[in-house]
Amino acid sequence: MEFIARITQEHKLDNLWKYTFLDIESNQQDWFYHKEQISYNPNVAGKLDLTEDKFFKLFEQEISDESKKNRRIGILTKLERKVKQSTRKFLNDYPKRQIKLSFNSQYLHELHQTYTWKQIAKIYGKHEQTVYYWLKTNNKEPKKRGTKPRITNKTAYLIRDYALKNNTKTQQEIADYVCKELNIPISRPSITVLLKKLGITRKKLTYHYNQLDEAKAKKFNKEIKPLLDKYPFIALDECSFYPNLDPRFGYSLKGSRAIAKKPSYKGKHYTLLFAISNLKKNGVIHWKLIEKGANWKIFYDFLEEINPIGNTKNILLMDNAKIHTAPTKREEAKLLNVREQMLKKNIEVKFIVTYSPMLNPTELVFCLLRQQTEKSRPRSYEEMKKAIEKVVELLNTKDLSKYFWHCANYFDRKDAKNSLETIKKL
Repeated sequence: MEFIARITQEHKLDNLWKYTFLDIESNQQDWFYHKEQISYNPNVAGKLDLTEDKFFKLFEQEISDESKKNRRIGILTKLERKVKQSTRKFLNDYPKRQIKLSFNSQYLHELHQTYTWKQIAKIYGKHEQTVYYWLKTNNKEPKKRGTKPRITNKTAYLIRDYALKNNTKTQQEIADYVCKELNIPISRPSITVLLKKLGITRKKLTYHYNQLDEAKAKKFNKEIKPLLDKYPFIALDECSFYPNLDPRFGYSLKGSRAIAKKPSYKGKHYTLLFAISNLKKNGVIHWKLIEKGANWKIFYDFLEEINPIGNTKNILLMDNAKIHTAPTKREEAKLLNVREQMLKKNIEVKFIVTYSPMLNPTELVFCLLRQQTEKSRPRSYEEMKKAIEKVVELLNTKDLSKYFWHCANYFDRKDAKNSLETIKKL
């Protein structure tokens, strides 16, 4: 099928491109398909050849003389600009390309047979008196004026290693250490500049417990990773909240403090029990805000209120705090232990390694919860509950599975970073 047509639109389908065209003779719109994208001018008509099942064969556009002329002028202008740039660059670099620069006095005298001393100075990019000085100093390149820099690569590596391994040391202590090790006097402002160049900044410390068994924690993560894609996961923990918390940052003019008002006391103590899952939407499974601290009975009731996700086995992540397990209290009350309690709901309990909160995804959610609730400035239990409800609505729109993978890959990122630092040292 042949048409005199003008292509007007194109759409990308799964594996095909769909094109809409206007038949010039009948003034009607139609369409065709092609496996690849076609280059065309939507303002110019041409001869369109299609198969019977509306697939593209050929399209020859009739380009006007004016458009040909404009295109030719544009190409010539670009070529002319490139030729001018190449010529200018060649003329500027010609002496340096032709002449091997050397400070040998014999070589300088050989150059002097072709060029004047002034021209030789221009070729080297130096003053004429400098060339005369090279001739007198018996082929030696003049030394740079001023003192040698104290901070060498060895000094920089020493400062970097010491600052990262002893990240609580002050800049003056780092300067004293360098002076002691290398016998090089170095000032505190020099340490400031060097740390900035090395990409090392001062920031809030994140503390990890000394009692953490890293080998056990890595083994735990290896067991969890293959299960994350296979089963639904639930993670839970508790966190303390005070109603009189206010935002910690604000705006003010440069040179003046940012001042705001808040009550002089924290207010009552509330505890938030929070459970999330690795779902991409509606990831908050259950939560409860209670006055004062939580005990084992409140936690037992909280677990009873958690419903499993889907019809398959669920995995519950939590730490083995006393209120979570409470074996003696449960036995006295003739209640099931934690594993048996959740097994009734087809939920397997996996206790996170002790002293490793970085492996609990709920800890990442608490950061966002505190930040957002502070903005609402709650002053009572009801206001605190409303503020948390707003944050829960926000969390339900997020993909909380990222938090689970973030915790599961914690030691992988740490090991990769250490390996990269080792390679940089080499």
